[in-house]
Amino acid sequence: MKKLDSFHLLLILILLIAVGQMAQTINVPAINDIAHSFGVSGTAVQKVMAAYLLTYGASQLIYGPLSDRFGRRPIILIGLVIFLVGAVGALLATTLSMLVMASALQGMGTGVGGVMARTMPRDLFEGEPLRRANSLLNMGILVSPLLAPLIGGVLSDIFNWRASYGFLLLLCGSVAISIFFLLPETRPEQSERRSILASYRFLLSDLAFSRYLLILVGGLAGVAVFEASAGVLMGSMLGLAPLTVSLLFILPIPAAFFGSWYAGRKGHSFTTLMWHSVICCLCAGIMMWAPAWFGVMNLWTLLVPATVFFFGAGMLFPLATTGAMQPFPYLAGAAGALVGGSQNIGSGIAAWLSALLPHHGQESVGILMLAMALLILVCWAPMAYRLHHSGHPVQ
Repeated sequence: MKKLDSFHLLLILILLIAVGQMAQTINVPAINDIAHSFGVSGTAVQKVMAAYLLTYGASQLIYGPLSDRFGRRPIILIGLVIFLVGAVGALLATTLSMLVMASALQGMGTGVGGVMARTMPRDLFEGEPLRRANSLLNMGILVSPLLAPLIGGVLSDIFNWRASYGFLLLLCGSVAISIFFLLPETRPEQSERRSILASYRFLLSDLAFSRYLLILVGGLAGVAVFEASAGVLMGSMLGLAPLTVSLLFILPIPAAFFGSWYAGRKGHSFTTLMWHSVICCLCAGIMMWAPAWFGVMNLWTLLVPATVFFFGAGMLFPLATTGAMQPFPYLAGAAGALVGGSQNIGSGIAAWLSALLPHHGQESVGILMLAMALLILVCWAPMAYRLHHSGHPVQ
């Protein structure tokens, strides 16, 4: 079994994924500025994030099996080149449609990071060490959403919203150079050489894998719905400035960080931790939806439920990813592609749906987040029963 022989491999992987995470949320504080620049509504600008998430997810379905066949390193570098082209397109965009297309191209490029976040830990670990590695990786990844809106808000105030894409261009270029010179190949020599469709048929025929997939879709979709709506609700409806929105936007994210830390603790069973995460998401969905019944919306009714949901999702991501990836060491690329791709396609659809729904309050956000929490519960409950009675719970 290989080991992470240095801190550097994990750090490079975190930086790779951070490019994608930052591209997703860096312009949230500047939604109103982008809307004004192109003469459209703030709600319409949500399509930029939705397009990014859809291609970010869909591209992973290609990158994963290709990395099983050709190795992790060359596929990563191809993805980063695509992202750089998209960042240049965003810098030069003169219409919202051009920005949406450029964002879609960026998502297509950084989809490779989404795959490798799940694939490379499985190359290196199994069992409880895999759960702890996924937990640590998620903790590292969650730092970038904390920084991205703050960076975007500052750049927007000092320059304009396009400065964020210049920052992403420089960041991605630096990461690409580091990967070219420093990142080792981690693909197992005996990786299976199935076709893409054969790999996916094999994985999706496993009922537990499919359920973990839907659980992860529900978790990320709930997060994406809040992220896509927060700029509109806080900026347009509550009348807050971009920098204020950026500061408030990041408040729930440390909860996801601590959720990932909690999921990696020793002395707690996998099933118990999963139940904790499911209950948190369910409670958060109810808390986000309930104020809409009374026509109430303020910072507390938005941020408190979001914080609870982010904590639950922070636990959910490393746990459900471990449950899905554990049985497939030699199809790690394809499994990671399905896990990451399905999550982000689902969250992209949820963000797009959020953009189409009216935002007169937090009712739309609450309904969508509660629906995602119920999906998680429906998928997890039968698996929890089987794990309890099988005597072979996931570590």
